[in-house]
Amino acid sequence: MSKITIPENSILLLEGGSLRGLYTAGVLDTFIENELYFPAVAGVSAGALNALNYVSHQPGRAASINLRYRHDPRYFGPKAALRGGSLFGLKFMLYDVKKEVPYDEDTYRHGGMRMIAVATNVETGKPAYFEKGKTDFDFNEAVRASASLPLASTPVMLDGQPYLDGGCSCPIALNWALKQGFDKIVVVTTRQKGFRKGQPGQRMVDLYDDFYGDKPLFLATMLTQELRYNALMDELDELEQNGRIYCLRPQEPITISRFEGNVDTLTELYARGHREGRQALAGLQAYLAGPALQG
Repeated sequence: MSKITIPENSILLLEGGSLRGLYTAGVLDTFIENELYFPAVAGVSAGALNALNYVSHQPGRAASINLRYRHDPRYFGPKAALRGGSLFGLKFMLYDVKKEVPYDEDTYRHGGMRMIAVATNVETGKPAYFEKGKTDFDFNEAVRASASLPLASTPVMLDGQPYLDGGCSCPIALNWALKQGFDKIVVVTTRQKGFRKGQPGQRMVDLYDDFYGDKPLFLATMLTQELRYNALMDELDELEQNGRIYCLRPQEPITISRFEGNVDTLTELYARGHREGRQALAGLQAYLAGPALQG
């Protein structure tokens, strides 16, 4: 296959999904190996964590961290929560692990790629879109906020406001990208085509109310997230059908649990993303080479 040319006004959107993000890590490593670097990437939750290693052009780094440290108490569990306010050790992953798994800060800062991390404001229930190099605080904190799972994390303070997982309000930054006027939009999801979420049971509703009853706007966002997710998937399907966007999705359902502990299962998921990323290259090339469609 000839080298794929990526138009200037293009963006890559990455869905979250906790450890389902290893699928995305595999896809991104295929992109890096084929020198497919989009001018901009917007990630939500685990998608934002994966984006950091894509922007630094480091294949294998995301997989190495998630597989090597899965049973390290700094990565997940009570010790991680005490250190960083989340069951997943986001401070460890974003800061401490760099001592053991080096990060290419120079490429990250000067490689020419825009990166956006999406987080949810706990006061307003609305998504916020933070861009690398355009915040008054360490951008890693925006990524940490984006990946801070509700119920399992304390909010991250950014500019005096509390934030949690971007997926609560914006599972994929699709409508933001459309409003920004990107000509080409490529989406990597961690759910198969046709997936839709069921409504939360009463136990989950009560749990949300117990945790966030004093934040009525955020609570409303949490209680409607399934409806909004399904509407977003309908929109994604329509735009894909019309050729406006290109979606790279798992060919079969990803059935791992949110806190999957079987490293062999996680390794296979990464390999699957890597394989399916290669299989998608021809379709991706055709989409990127086609005419830009607005609307």
